[in-house]
Amino acid sequence: MNIRELGEAIEKSEGFRGTVSYNEPLAERTTMKVGGPALIFVEPEDVLSLASALVVLKGVKAPVFVLGGGSNIVVKDEGIRKVVISTAKLKGTTMVPGKPMPFEIEGFEQAKECCPITVSVGAGMGVTELTEWASKYGIIGLEKFAGLPGTVGGACFMNARCYGEDFGGLVMQVKYIDMDDVHYVNKFTLDSIIKTYTHYSTGDDWDYKKSPFQGKRWIIIEASLALKCIDMYITEGCFANPAVQDYIRKGNSFYIKDREDKGHFKAPSAGSVFKNNREFGKPSGKIIDEVGLKGTKMGGAQVAPWHGNFIINNGNATAADVKNLVAFVQEKVKENTGFSLESEILFV
Repeated sequence: MNIRELGEAIEKSEGFRGTVSYNEPLAERTTMKVGGPALIFVEPEDVLSLASALVVLKGVKAPVFVLGGGSNIVVKDEGIRKVVISTAKLKGTTMVPGKPMPFEIEGFEQAKECCPITVSVGAGMGVTELTEWASKYGIIGLEKFAGLPGTVGGACFMNARCYGEDFGGLVMQVKYIDMDDVHYVNKFTLDSIIKTYTHYSTGDDWDYKKSPFQGKRWIIIEASLALKCIDMYITEGCFANPAVQDYIRKGNSFYIKDREDKGHFKAPSAGSVFKNNREFGKPSGKIIDEVGLKGTKMGGAQVAPWHGNFIINNGNATAADVKNLVAFVQEKVKENTGFSLESEILFV
């Protein structure tokens, strides 16, 4: 079966709705803005469509890459020689409130009570989109993630960490599909292939930049998050009162502005390049700065002059430029400090 035949088989599969394209450029679908095309690019409209595509792909043992918001990856210049599946259309939210309880927030007297609330979110929803949605309904607990590029599915997969808080700490359950366990599916049998991961307080599934989804052939389709609501009207499907919305948006804006002040959005990048290691005694960006590598260029890629742990695209960078610069920084830091920096971004 050739590439075109495979794409047509997906489009014709029972239950599939969505788009299938060929040699789809991927650079504009990533925050680093580099990389070549996907052989086949599949964007399912819903979970049934995703499952239908996976049944076809499993039947011919086609390799698959799952693309979320493209915020933590660098696509090779030759592109991804796999079937790329986008989760962009897998959105939607549901809420299950708990029992109200007394609650106070310093500096915001309007908050008299809150209720724990479970918010289930489609994997393709952007994290920033989610934080704005939460503010409309008076839901708190996501403010530190405001402005974070990428999707909810990606934040779960990478266990995104912002201002000392791990995204995994909010996760109660995750629904996913195991690509090795898909079988014939229609709207009546869809539930039979959707599996649920439950996050218990014990165990070591989650850690710094670590989640139980890494290293597995699981596609996250929905995450259920433990949050709090400080406006009871949302239990009736109404937006929170304006004062509550403004309070939460102020919290969101604080973290968005801090990201802006640190230069997160000045140029295309894939976010923090290297993981922090407590054993080094200081953040990776500080180490890179002290070695004198801020501003270092390689082709169109550059260590950001304002932040040692960012590599930016100056407009004409290639994936090879980025990869070579990452390796150069690792080499120089090792030579000067003995520390081995571990890359956080994924080269795919």
